Amino acid sequence: MKRLLATISLCALLTACGGTHGLRDTTPKMSSRTNKDIPTYLECVRAKWAETAEVSMSHKDQEGTLSGNDKQGAHELVSVTSDGTGALVTMYETQELKKDYNSAYRDAAVSCL
Repeated sequence: MKRLLATISLCALLTACGGTHGLRDTTPKMSSRTNKDIPTYLECVRAKWAETAEVSMSHKDQEGTLSGNDKQGAHELVSVTSDGTGALVTMYETQELKKDYNSAYRDAAVSCL
């Protein structure tokens, strides 16, 4: 019984953590440049994505990431790297194939540029 519970717990943990894992291996859905600094851009997108998804953000000196997962099966990732006076923005995403495409996440990322 303990072994079964441990296996179920491990599977649940891997499922919860696996939402945005591997997204960088897919073709980017958006690639652009912003004149904003990394924290300002990420906070703008985070605020908009947080309305419909669970969002996590990390920021280091010259780069930052924002990931989001929603209950409809969308997995979103924005990667931002410093570039002179602004930053390069790359967005990756996967969405549930059986549902209509939801452009709200990409629209939010573009509106914050």
